[in-house]
Amino acid sequence: MDMQLHVRPDGTIGVRGGGPPPGLFPFRASGTPDVGSLYAEGGLFGTAKQHPVLFNAIVGPMGFEGVLHWYGTRNENPVYQSLVYVGTTTRDQSGVCADCGKPVELRCAQSACFGRLCQMTNEVVFDDVGLRANENVPTLLMFGNITDAAGNVLIANGQPIDDIFIKNLAEAGYNLRFDNSQVLWDGNPSTNTAGRWEYPGFGILVNTGKVDIVTGEDCPLLDSFLLNYGSLQVGALASPSILAYISRVIRQIRFRASGAGLDPETLTTYIVLPPNLWYCVASAAACEYGLVCSSNVTAPARNDALQVAAMRDAYLSQLYLKVDGKNYPVVLDTQIPQTFGSVGNENVVCADIYIITTHVNGKEITYGEFQDFNQTARASLAWFRQTFGADIISVFDGGRFAVAPTMSGGFCYDARILTKPRLMSLMPWLSQRVQNVCCVPLGEPFPDVTGSGGVYDEVDGAQWWPPNYFYGPCFDAGQMPSAPR
Repeated sequence: MDMQLHVRPDGTIGVRGGGPPPGLFPFRASGTPDVGSLYAEGGLFGTAKQHPVLFNAIVGPMGFEGVLHWYGTRNENPVYQSLVYVGTTTRDQSGVCADCGKPVELRCAQSACFGRLCQMTNEVVFDDVGLRANENVPTLLMFGNITDAAGNVLIANGQPIDDIFIKNLAEAGYNLRFDNSQVLWDGNPSTNTAGRWEYPGFGILVNTGKVDIVTGEDCPLLDSFLLNYGSLQVGALASPSILAYISRVIRQIRFRASGAGLDPETLTTYIVLPPNLWYCVASAAACEYGLVCSSNVTAPARNDALQVAAMRDAYLSQLYLKVDGKNYPVVLDTQIPQTFGSVGNENVVCADIYIITTHVNGKEITYGEFQDFNQTARASLAWFRQTFGADIISVFDGGRFAVAPTMSGGFCYDARILTKPRLMSLMPWLSQRVQNVCCVPLGEPFPDVTGSGGVYDEVDGAQWWPPNYFYGPCFDAGQMPSAPR
Protein backbone atom coordinates (compact mmCIF):
# COMPACT_ATOMS: atom_id res chain seq x y z
CA MET A 1 0.00 0.00 0.00
CA ASP A 2 1.37 3.44 -0.91
CA MET A 3 1.73 5.71 2.12
CA GLN A 4 1.15 9.46 1.97
CA LEU A 5 1.49 12.29 4.43
CA HIS A 6 -1.80 14.18 4.38
CA VAL A 7 -3.76 16.83 6.21
CA ARG A 8 -6.79 15.53 8.07
CA PRO A 9 -10.15 17.39 7.95
CA ASP A 10 -9.33 18.93 11.35
CA GLY A 11 -6.06 20.30 9.94
CA THR A 12 -3.69 17.84 11.57
CA ILE A 13 -1.14 15.75 9.68
CA GLY A 14 -1.79 12.06 9.27
CA VAL A 15 -0.29 9.11 7.44
CA ARG A 16 -2.32 7.04 5.01
CA GLY A 17 -1.55 3.42 4.24
CA GLY A 18 1.48 1.23 4.88
CA GLY A 19 3.18 0.70 8.22
CA PRO A 20 3.91 -2.56 10.00
CA PRO A 21 1.81 -3.88 12.86
CA PRO A 22 3.17 -3.89 16.44
CA GLY A 23 6.12 -6.22 16.83
CA LEU A 24 7.19 -6.05 13.19
CA PHE A 25 9.59 -3.12 13.65
CA PRO A 26 13.29 -4.02 13.62
CA PHE A 27 14.67 -3.26 17.07
CA ARG A 28 17.42 -0.85 16.06
CA ALA A 29 16.55 2.50 17.62
CA SER A 30 19.17 3.77 20.05
CA GLY A 31 16.96 3.52 23.11
CA THR A 32 17.98 7.05 24.13
CA PRO A 33 15.11 9.44 23.42
CA ASP A 34 16.03 12.81 21.89
CA VAL A 35 12.88 14.66 22.85
CA GLY A 36 9.97 14.31 25.21
CA SER A 37 6.40 15.38 24.69
CA LEU A 38 5.30 18.64 23.13
CA TYR A 39 3.24 19.86 26.05
CA ALA A 40 4.53 17.95 29.09
CA GLU A 41 6.71 19.50 31.78
CA GLY A 42 9.99 20.54 30.17
CA GLY A 43 8.60 19.87 26.70
CA LEU A 44 9.08 22.20 23.78
CA PHE A 45 5.80 24.01 24.47
CA GLY A 46 5.07 22.74 27.97
CA THR A 47 3.64 25.87 29.58
CA ALA A 48 0.27 27.54 29.93
CA LYS A 49 1.91 30.98 29.72
CA GLN A 50 1.99 31.23 25.94
CA HIS A 51 -0.06 32.55 23.07
CA PRO A 52 -1.99 29.74 21.33
CA VAL A 53 -0.45 30.54 17.96
CA LEU A 54 2.95 29.15 16.85
CA PHE A 55 4.47 31.79 14.58
CA ASN A 56 6.69 30.51 11.79
CA ALA A 57 9.91 32.56 11.74
CA ILE A 58 12.14 30.14 9.81
CA VAL A 59 13.46 31.20 6.42
CA GLY A 60 12.19 28.51 4.08
CA PRO A 61 13.84 27.53 0.80
CA MET A 62 12.57 28.42 -2.64
CA GLY A 63 13.88 27.25 -5.95
CA PHE A 64 13.99 25.71 -9.38
CA GLU A 65 13.04 22.31 -8.00
CA GLY A 66 9.40 23.36 -8.23
CA VAL A 67 9.74 23.93 -11.99
CA LEU A 68 11.35 20.58 -12.74
CA HIS A 69 9.22 17.52 -13.36
CA TRP A 70 10.20 14.39 -11.42
CA TYR A 71 9.63 10.84 -12.65
CA GLY A 72 10.03 7.46 -11.00
CA THR A 73 12.26 4.83 -12.59
CA ARG A 74 13.93 1.50 -11.85
CA ASN A 75 16.78 1.97 -14.36
CA GLU A 76 20.07 2.42 -12.54
CA ASN A 77 22.40 3.41 -15.41
CA PRO A 78 20.63 5.19 -18.28
CA VAL A 79 22.79 5.83 -21.34
CA TYR A 80 21.80 8.45 -23.89
CA GLN A 81 23.71 9.08 -27.08
CA SER A 82 24.36 12.30 -28.98
CA LEU A 83 25.53 12.56 -32.57
CA VAL A 84 28.42 15.02 -32.47
CA TYR A 85 30.03 14.71 -35.91
CA VAL A 86 29.24 13.77 -39.47
CA GLY A 87 32.20 14.08 -41.86
CA THR A 88 33.92 12.23 -44.65
CA THR A 89 37.05 10.16 -45.14
CA THR A 90 38.13 12.46 -47.95
CA ARG A 91 36.83 15.09 -50.34
CA ASP A 92 39.37 14.17 -53.02
CA GLN A 93 38.95 11.65 -55.86
CA SER A 94 41.95 10.23 -57.67
CA GLY A 95 40.01 9.79 -60.90
CA VAL A 96 36.54 10.04 -62.36
CA CYS A 97 35.97 6.31 -61.69
CA ALA A 98 37.85 6.18 -58.37
CA ASP A 99 36.32 5.87 -54.95
CA CYS A 100 34.77 8.91 -53.31
CA GLY A 101 34.86 9.87 -49.66
CA LYS A 102 32.74 7.88 -47.22
CA PRO A 103 30.76 9.16 -44.20
CA VAL A 104 32.40 9.27 -40.79
CA GLU A 105 30.15 9.56 -37.73
CA LEU A 106 31.07 10.26 -34.11
CA ARG A 107 28.81 9.93 -31.12
CA CYS A 108 29.11 10.70 -27.42
CA ALA A 109 27.43 8.73 -24.63
CA GLN A 110 26.28 10.32 -21.38
CA SER A 111 24.69 8.89 -18.26
CA ALA A 112 23.29 9.95 -14.87
CA CYS A 113 23.76 8.45 -11.41
CA PHE A 114 21.46 8.36 -8.41
CA GLY A 115 22.07 10.20 -5.22
CA ARG A 116 21.11 8.64 -1.89
CA LEU A 117 19.82 11.03 0.74
CA CYS A 118 18.48 10.13 4.18
CA GLN A 119 17.06 11.92 7.22
CA MET A 120 15.43 10.63 10.38
CA THR A 121 13.14 11.81 13.16
CA ASN A 122 14.08 12.37 16.76
CA GLU A 123 13.54 9.32 18.93
CA VAL A 124 10.52 9.51 21.22
CA VAL A 125 9.22 7.44 24.13
CA PHE A 126 5.77 5.98 23.64
CA ASP A 127 4.51 6.85 27.13
CA ASP A 128 5.72 10.47 26.89
CA VAL A 129 3.76 11.23 23.74
CA GLY A 130 0.56 13.16 24.38
CA LEU A 131 1.28 14.18 27.98
CA ARG A 132 0.38 17.69 29.10
CA ALA A 133 1.76 19.65 32.03
CA ASN A 134 -1.83 20.63 32.86
CA GLU A 135 -5.16 21.30 31.17
CA ASN A 136 -4.33 24.98 30.73
CA VAL A 137 -1.49 24.28 28.29
CA PRO A 138 -2.90 25.26 24.87
CA THR A 139 -2.51 23.25 21.67
CA LEU A 140 -0.62 25.57 19.35
CA LEU A 141 -1.86 26.42 15.87
CA MET A 142 0.69 27.01 13.09
CA PHE A 143 0.75 30.53 11.64
CA GLY A 144 2.45 30.44 8.24
CA ASN A 145 3.14 27.45 6.03
CA ILE A 146 6.35 25.45 6.35
CA THR A 147 7.22 24.55 2.77
CA ASP A 148 10.01 22.88 0.84
CA ALA A 149 11.93 24.34 -2.11
CA ALA A 150 9.32 23.09 -4.56
CA GLY A 151 6.53 24.86 -2.69
CA ASN A 152 5.01 21.72 -1.17
CA VAL A 153 3.31 22.48 2.17
CA LEU A 154 4.72 20.23 4.90
CA ILE A 155 3.05 21.89 7.90
CA ALA A 156 0.06 24.03 6.96
CA ASN A 157 -1.04 27.42 8.21
CA GLY A 158 -3.72 26.93 10.88
CA GLN A 159 -2.78 23.31 11.52
CA PRO A 160 -2.83 22.16 15.17
CA ILE A 161 0.54 20.96 16.43
CA ASP A 162 -0.73 18.04 18.51
CA ASP A 163 1.49 15.02 17.78
CA ILE A 164 5.23 15.22 18.30
CA PHE A 165 6.06 12.20 16.16
CA ILE A 166 4.09 13.44 13.15
CA LYS A 167 5.64 16.88 13.63
CA ASN A 168 9.09 15.27 13.73
CA LEU A 169 8.28 13.26 10.60
CA ALA A 170 7.26 16.42 8.73
CA GLU A 171 10.43 18.20 9.88
CA ALA A 172 12.61 15.26 8.80
CA GLY A 173 10.88 15.45 5.42
CA TYR A 174 11.67 19.18 5.29
CA ASN A 175 15.36 18.46 5.98
CA LEU A 176 15.46 15.74 3.33
CA ARG A 177 13.85 17.89 0.65
CA PHE A 178 16.11 20.80 1.56
CA ASP A 179 19.16 18.54 1.24
CA ASN A 180 18.02 17.61 -2.27
CA SER A 181 17.44 21.26 -3.22
CA GLN A 182 21.08 22.00 -2.36
CA VAL A 183 22.51 18.94 -4.11
CA LEU A 184 20.49 20.04 -7.16
CA TRP A 185 23.11 22.78 -7.65
CA ASP A 186 26.36 21.74 -5.99
CA GLY A 187 26.02 17.95 -5.93
CA ASN A 188 29.30 16.17 -6.62
CA PRO A 189 29.70 12.36 -6.47
CA SER A 190 33.35 12.79 -5.49
CA THR A 191 32.14 13.71 -1.99
CA ASN A 192 30.10 10.52 -1.54
CA THR A 193 30.37 8.55 1.69
CA ALA A 194 29.33 4.99 2.51
CA GLY A 195 25.68 5.85 3.08
CA ARG A 196 25.15 9.27 1.51
CA TRP A 197 25.61 9.84 -2.20
CA GLU A 198 25.36 13.06 -4.15
CA TYR A 199 24.30 13.11 -7.79
CA PRO A 200 25.86 15.58 -10.25
CA GLY A 201 24.12 18.92 -9.77
CA PHE A 202 23.67 21.73 -12.26
CA GLY A 203 27.12 23.04 -11.34
CA ILE A 204 28.57 19.93 -13.07
CA LEU A 205 25.92 19.46 -15.76
CA VAL A 206 25.88 23.08 -16.97
CA ASN A 207 29.60 23.15 -17.53
CA THR A 208 32.42 22.30 -19.90
CA GLY A 209 34.66 19.22 -20.05
CA LYS A 210 32.06 16.68 -21.23
CA VAL A 211 33.50 13.26 -22.16
CA ASP A 212 32.14 9.98 -23.46
CA ILE A 213 31.36 7.74 -20.47
CA VAL A 214 32.73 4.65 -22.23
CA THR A 215 35.82 5.82 -24.09
CA GLY A 216 36.69 9.00 -22.18
CA GLU A 217 36.95 10.92 -25.47
CA ASP A 218 36.33 14.65 -25.23
CA CYS A 219 32.89 15.83 -26.40
CA PRO A 220 33.15 19.63 -26.64
CA LEU A 221 29.91 19.88 -28.63
CA LEU A 222 28.07 18.75 -25.49
CA ASP A 223 29.62 21.52 -23.39
CA SER A 224 27.53 24.36 -22.05
CA PHE A 225 28.47 27.91 -22.96
CA LEU A 226 29.94 29.81 -20.00
CA LEU A 227 30.52 33.56 -19.74
CA ASN A 228 32.53 35.02 -16.85
CA TYR A 229 31.28 38.36 -15.52
CA GLY A 230 34.53 38.63 -13.60
CA SER A 231 33.09 39.24 -10.12
CA LEU A 232 32.08 42.73 -11.16
CA GLN A 233 29.17 44.52 -9.57
CA VAL A 234 26.00 44.70 -11.65
CA GLY A 235 25.03 48.28 -12.40
CA ALA A 236 28.33 49.78 -11.30
CA LEU A 237 29.81 52.51 -13.46
CA ALA A 238 32.70 50.45 -14.84
CA SER A 239 30.83 47.15 -15.13
CA PRO A 240 29.65 45.72 -18.46
CA SER A 241 25.98 45.31 -19.28
CA ILE A 242 24.53 42.29 -17.48
CA LEU A 243 21.77 42.26 -20.08
CA ALA A 244 24.39 41.83 -22.80
CA TYR A 245 25.83 38.79 -20.99
CA ILE A 246 22.45 37.15 -20.43
CA SER A 247 21.41 37.95 -24.01
CA ARG A 248 24.59 36.37 -25.37
CA VAL A 249 24.04 33.02 -23.67
CA ILE A 250 20.37 32.94 -24.69
CA ARG A 251 21.37 33.64 -28.30
CA GLN A 252 23.81 30.74 -27.99
CA ILE A 253 20.92 28.47 -26.99
CA ARG A 254 18.78 29.58 -29.90
CA PHE A 255 21.67 29.20 -32.36
CA ARG A 256 22.49 25.68 -31.13
CA ALA A 257 18.83 24.65 -31.32
CA SER A 258 18.60 25.93 -34.88
CA GLY A 259 21.82 24.15 -35.81
CA ALA A 260 20.36 20.88 -34.53
CA GLY A 261 17.33 21.24 -36.77
CA LEU A 262 15.07 22.25 -33.87
CA ASP A 263 12.68 25.16 -33.69
CA PRO A 264 14.04 27.84 -31.31
CA GLU A 265 10.52 29.18 -30.89
CA THR A 266 9.62 25.96 -29.04
CA LEU A 267 12.30 26.44 -26.37
CA THR A 268 11.24 26.63 -22.72
CA THR A 269 14.15 28.44 -21.09
CA TYR A 270 14.38 29.74 -17.52
CA ILE A 271 16.71 32.34 -16.03
CA VAL A 272 17.57 31.06 -12.53
CA LEU A 273 19.42 33.16 -9.94
CA PRO A 274 19.46 33.88 -6.19
CA PRO A 275 17.17 36.61 -4.80
CA ASN A 276 20.26 38.52 -3.67
CA LEU A 277 21.17 39.13 -7.33
CA TRP A 278 17.71 39.55 -8.78
CA TYR A 279 16.99 43.15 -7.78
CA CYS A 280 20.34 44.37 -9.08
CA VAL A 281 19.92 42.42 -12.33
CA ALA A 282 16.31 43.52 -12.90
CA SER A 283 17.15 47.19 -12.35
CA ALA A 284 20.26 47.12 -14.52
CA ALA A 285 18.63 45.10 -17.32
CA ALA A 286 15.70 47.53 -17.48
CA CYS A 287 18.05 50.48 -17.70
CA GLU A 288 20.18 48.80 -20.37
CA TYR A 289 17.40 47.40 -22.56
CA GLY A 290 16.56 50.47 -24.62
CA LEU A 291 20.07 51.85 -24.95
CA VAL A 292 21.43 52.18 -28.48
CA CYS A 293 25.17 51.69 -28.42
CA SER A 294 27.19 54.45 -30.03
CA SER A 295 30.86 55.16 -30.45
CA ASN A 296 30.10 58.82 -29.78
CA VAL A 297 30.97 58.97 -26.09
CA THR A 298 30.10 62.66 -25.93
CA ALA A 299 26.47 61.87 -26.74
CA PRO A 300 25.60 58.63 -24.91
CA ALA A 301 22.19 57.10 -25.36
CA ARG A 302 19.53 57.86 -22.78
CA ASN A 303 16.38 56.08 -21.67
CA ASP A 304 13.23 57.66 -20.35
CA ALA A 305 13.38 57.25 -16.55
CA LEU A 306 9.69 56.44 -16.13
CA GLN A 307 9.81 53.82 -18.89
CA VAL A 308 12.83 52.23 -17.25
CA ALA A 309 11.05 52.22 -13.89
CA ALA A 310 7.95 50.65 -15.43
CA MET A 311 10.03 47.90 -17.08
CA ARG A 312 11.93 47.24 -13.85
CA ASP A 313 8.70 47.02 -11.86
CA ALA A 314 7.24 44.60 -14.42
CA TYR A 315 10.36 42.44 -14.17
CA LEU A 316 10.18 42.37 -10.37
CA SER A 317 6.45 41.81 -10.01
CA GLN A 318 6.03 39.30 -12.84
CA LEU A 319 9.44 37.55 -12.64
CA TYR A 320 10.74 37.73 -16.19
CA LEU A 321 13.44 39.42 -18.27
CA LYS A 322 13.05 40.66 -21.83
CA VAL A 323 15.76 39.54 -24.25
CA ASP A 324 15.55 40.33 -27.97
CA GLY A 325 11.85 41.10 -27.61
CA LYS A 326 10.97 37.84 -25.83
CA ASN A 327 10.03 37.42 -22.19
CA TYR A 328 12.03 34.74 -20.37
CA PRO A 329 10.66 33.49 -17.02
CA VAL A 330 12.83 34.09 -13.97
CA VAL A 331 13.03 31.59 -11.09
CA LEU A 332 14.53 32.69 -7.78
CA ASP A 333 16.50 29.96 -6.04
CA THR A 334 17.96 30.37 -2.57
CA GLN A 335 20.12 27.23 -2.86
CA ILE A 336 22.40 28.39 -5.71
CA PRO A 337 25.84 28.67 -4.07
CA GLN A 338 26.75 32.24 -3.13
CA THR A 339 29.92 33.89 -1.85
CA PHE A 340 29.99 36.94 0.39
CA GLY A 341 32.56 39.68 0.84
CA SER A 342 32.85 43.39 1.44
CA VAL A 343 34.08 46.47 -0.38
CA GLY A 344 34.66 49.30 2.07
CA ASN A 345 31.60 49.31 4.31
CA GLU A 346 29.38 47.55 1.76
CA ASN A 347 28.43 43.89 1.63
CA VAL A 348 28.92 42.12 -1.69
CA VAL A 349 27.20 38.90 -2.72
CA CYS A 350 28.32 36.92 -5.81
CA ALA A 351 26.81 33.91 -7.58
CA ASP A 352 26.22 32.39 -11.02
CA ILE A 353 23.15 32.99 -13.15
CA TYR A 354 21.88 29.79 -14.82
CA ILE A 355 19.93 29.79 -18.07
CA ILE A 356 18.33 26.34 -18.23
CA THR A 357 16.29 24.88 -21.08
CA THR A 358 13.76 22.23 -20.08
CA HIS A 359 11.86 21.64 -23.36
CA VAL A 360 12.43 21.97 -27.09
CA ASN A 361 10.24 20.78 -29.97
CA GLY A 362 7.84 19.31 -27.43
CA LYS A 363 10.49 17.06 -25.83
CA GLU A 364 11.51 17.36 -22.20
CA ILE A 365 15.31 17.50 -22.04
CA THR A 366 15.95 18.57 -18.42
CA TYR A 367 14.08 16.86 -15.59
CA GLY A 368 14.48 14.91 -12.39
CA GLU A 369 14.20 11.19 -11.72
CA PHE A 370 14.05 9.12 -8.56
CA GLN A 371 14.31 5.43 -7.83
CA ASP A 372 10.70 4.30 -7.65
CA PHE A 373 10.60 2.08 -4.57
CA ASN A 374 7.14 0.88 -5.54
CA GLN A 375 8.72 -0.67 -8.63
CA THR A 376 12.05 -1.86 -7.25
CA ALA A 377 10.74 -3.31 -3.98
CA ARG A 378 7.34 -4.48 -5.19
CA ALA A 379 8.03 -8.18 -4.56
CA SER A 380 9.56 -7.65 -1.11
CA LEU A 381 6.78 -5.33 0.02
CA ALA A 382 4.16 -7.78 -1.26
CA TRP A 383 5.77 -10.64 0.69
CA PHE A 384 5.79 -8.70 3.95
CA ARG A 385 2.21 -7.58 3.32
CA GLN A 386 1.06 -11.14 2.66
CA THR A 387 3.03 -12.70 5.51
CA PHE A 388 2.62 -10.10 8.25
CA GLY A 389 -0.30 -8.01 7.01
CA ALA A 390 1.78 -4.86 6.50
CA ASP A 391 5.02 -3.53 5.00
CA ILE A 392 8.13 -3.35 7.15
CA ILE A 393 9.09 -0.30 5.06
CA SER A 394 6.40 2.07 3.81
CA VAL A 395 6.59 3.92 0.50
CA PHE A 396 4.89 7.21 -0.32
CA ASP A 397 4.75 10.11 -2.79
CA GLY A 398 4.45 7.80 -5.79
CA GLY A 399 7.47 5.71 -4.81
CA ARG A 400 9.82 8.64 -4.21
CA PHE A 401 10.29 8.21 -0.45
CA ALA A 402 10.67 5.16 1.79
CA VAL A 403 10.05 5.31 5.55
CA ALA A 404 11.57 2.73 7.89
CA PRO A 405 10.42 2.86 11.54
CA THR A 406 12.71 1.44 14.21
CA MET A 407 12.18 0.62 17.88
CA SER A 408 14.23 -0.14 20.98
CA GLY A 409 12.98 -1.95 24.06
CA GLY A 410 9.47 -1.83 22.69
CA PHE A 411 8.68 1.75 23.76
CA CYS A 412 11.24 4.04 22.06
CA TYR A 413 10.92 4.65 18.34
CA ASP A 414 12.01 6.82 15.43
CA ALA A 415 11.75 6.73 11.65
CA ARG A 416 14.20 7.10 8.78
CA ILE A 417 13.25 8.56 5.39
CA LEU A 418 15.21 7.65 2.25
CA THR A 419 15.14 8.97 -1.32
CA LYS A 420 17.38 8.38 -4.35
CA PRO A 421 17.08 11.25 -6.86
CA ARG A 422 19.11 12.35 -9.88
CA LEU A 423 19.13 15.03 -12.58
CA MET A 424 18.70 14.24 -16.26
CA SER A 425 20.21 16.73 -18.71
CA LEU A 426 19.82 15.19 -22.16
CA MET A 427 21.02 18.25 -24.10
CA PRO A 428 23.38 20.20 -21.79
CA TRP A 429 24.51 22.42 -24.65
CA LEU A 430 21.08 24.09 -24.53
CA SER A 431 21.70 25.30 -20.96
CA GLN A 432 24.26 27.98 -20.17
CA ARG A 433 25.69 30.02 -17.33
CA VAL A 434 26.89 33.55 -16.55
CA GLN A 435 29.50 33.13 -13.83
CA ASN A 436 30.69 35.34 -10.98
CA VAL A 437 28.00 38.01 -11.02
CA CYS A 438 28.04 40.34 -8.01
CA CYS A 439 25.56 42.67 -6.37
CA VAL A 440 25.83 45.16 -3.52
CA PRO A 441 22.56 44.99 -1.55
CA LEU A 442 21.59 47.81 0.76
CA GLY A 443 22.59 46.60 4.21
CA GLU A 444 22.97 42.84 4.66
CA PRO A 445 21.95 40.28 2.01
CA PHE A 446 18.73 38.33 2.50
CA PRO A 447 18.93 35.77 5.34
CA ASP A 448 20.15 32.33 4.35
CA VAL A 449 17.68 29.46 4.50
CA THR A 450 17.23 28.21 8.05
CA GLY A 451 19.45 25.22 8.68
CA SER A 452 21.62 25.81 5.62
CA GLY A 453 24.72 26.68 7.63
CA GLY A 454 25.25 29.74 5.44
CA VAL A 455 26.93 32.98 6.47
CA TYR A 456 23.58 34.65 7.09
CA ASP A 457 21.81 31.67 8.64
CA GLU A 458 20.68 32.98 12.04
CA VAL A 459 20.55 29.92 14.31
CA ASP A 460 19.46 30.35 17.92
CA GLY A 461 16.53 29.48 20.16
CA ALA A 462 15.46 27.10 22.92
CA GLN A 463 14.80 23.36 22.63
CA TRP A 464 12.95 22.99 25.91
CA TRP A 465 10.77 24.88 28.41
CA PRO A 466 11.62 25.04 32.12
CA PRO A 467 9.17 23.30 34.48
CA ASN A 468 6.32 25.47 35.74
CA TYR A 469 6.75 24.44 39.37
CA PHE A 470 9.54 25.34 41.76
CA TYR A 471 10.16 21.73 42.71
CA GLY A 472 9.69 20.29 39.23
CA PRO A 473 7.02 17.85 38.06
CA CYS A 474 8.17 14.80 40.04
CA PHE A 475 9.95 15.47 43.32
CA ASP A 476 10.91 13.29 46.28
CA ALA A 477 8.40 13.95 49.05
CA GLY A 478 11.15 13.35 51.60
CA GLN A 479 13.00 16.38 50.24
CA MET A 480 10.05 18.75 50.61
CA PRO A 481 10.74 21.71 52.86
CA SER A 482 8.97 21.97 56.19
CA ALA A 483 5.56 23.53 56.19
CA PRO A 484 5.58 27.17 57.20
CA ARG A 485 5.05 27.73 60.93
